[in-house]
Amino acid sequence: MAERRISKTAYIDGRAELPSRILVGANVQVFDVVRLGEGLVIEPNVVVYGPAEVGSGSYVGPNSVIGFPTSDELQEVLSKRASGVRRRKPTKIGKNAMIRSNCVIYSGVSIGNNVRFGHNVMVREDVDVGGGSLIGTDCVIDGSCRIGRNVSIQTGVYLSTYTTVEDRVFLGPRCVLINDRYVMQREFRLVGPTIRRGASIGANATVFPGVVVGEGAVVGAGAVVLNDVPPRTIVVGVPAERLREVPPDWEIGLK
Repeated sequence: MAERRISKTAYIDGRAELPSRILVGANVQVFDVVRLGEGLVIEPNVVVYGPAEVGSGSYVGPNSVIGFPTSDELQEVLSKRASGVRRRKPTKIGKNAMIRSNCVIYSGVSIGNNVRFGHNVMVREDVDVGGGSLIGTDCVIDGSCRIGRNVSIQTGVYLSTYTTVEDRVFLGPRCVLINDRYVMQREFRLVGPTIRRGASIGANATVFPGVVVGEGAVVGAGAVVLNDVPPRTIVVGVPAERLREVPPDWEIGLK
């Protein structure tokens, strides 16, 4: 890309910072204070709410939304007292990120460099995603989650609020990490699971609130994990039970 190309149908707020090289597609809307990086490609129908920053070399696919307002921010917009959001949390997307089509990233989200999204991903407010991570198609990450570096989150994964996922974790397709033990039938402080560095969670597994899956541990496909999993241990079944130690040559995530 050798020049600045902005569609005539795009709206760019006068407070936005534009680089010398950028491609902005049809019907893109950029509101408030937004810093856009060199070589950025924004496909048609994208909406960016500031304050926000999108790093150099990144790609934002069609129909995506960056900086979508939280419930409180929306309430302010809808209030008769407010014509716009005055206290929006900043959103940051790092360099060389790839945000594919129909993704929604809320305000207050921080995404590191070289992160890749699939299609139809939703990331709620106050989430941090470390550099080099992958978030697959149809994933939902609820608010206040912490995701480390080089994490691989496969198709259809759900992370409930207050979940922590450390570096080099693998989350298999359709696995679910939950934070409410009693499904709103009794009072319970919401607390998400913690998945330690280099652990792997198999497809369709469910990890219960507050459970800690130790470093390098492996949870088998379809398992229901009610209790903490020791480091470098394989658990399987419903409820999950210890099968054996993780063989040394499996510990890719710890190297």
